[in-house]
Amino acid sequence: MPLRLVDDDLDLSLEIAMSWNYREALGIQLHRCLAAGASAPFEWRLITTLASILDDDLQPPTKSQVSYALSIAKALAVSLPGEALQYKGSMKQFLNRHAPMFREHQQKYSTSAERQQS
Repeated sequence: MPLRLVDDDLDLSLEIAMSWNYREALGIQLHRCLAAGASAPFEWRLITTLASILDDDLQPPTKSQVSYALSIAKALAVSLPGEALQYKGSMKQFLNRHAPMFREHQQKYSTSAERQQS
């Protein structure tokens, strides 16, 4: 019988084929967590591991990407979609769409500032 990963809120489940040895070890681990009333360390390791194996486009964007996107949104007066702040894939789409216009905007701005100083 496979291990079943269930998310009731999203109404999703996934059956995961797992050897009996690993299922038994996981059962022992879960019993330890329940008996000690201290599941937080195990939960943290599980969540960290699950997050690390998500596809790259579902990982969070980097701080640099967020900072750059905020600069673009402000300079070009465009909205930054919430998904771009959550997912690297959506962030890359936003940056690919708006970065060329932003660079052009920055170039025009620096050129006009140089003219005014002359």
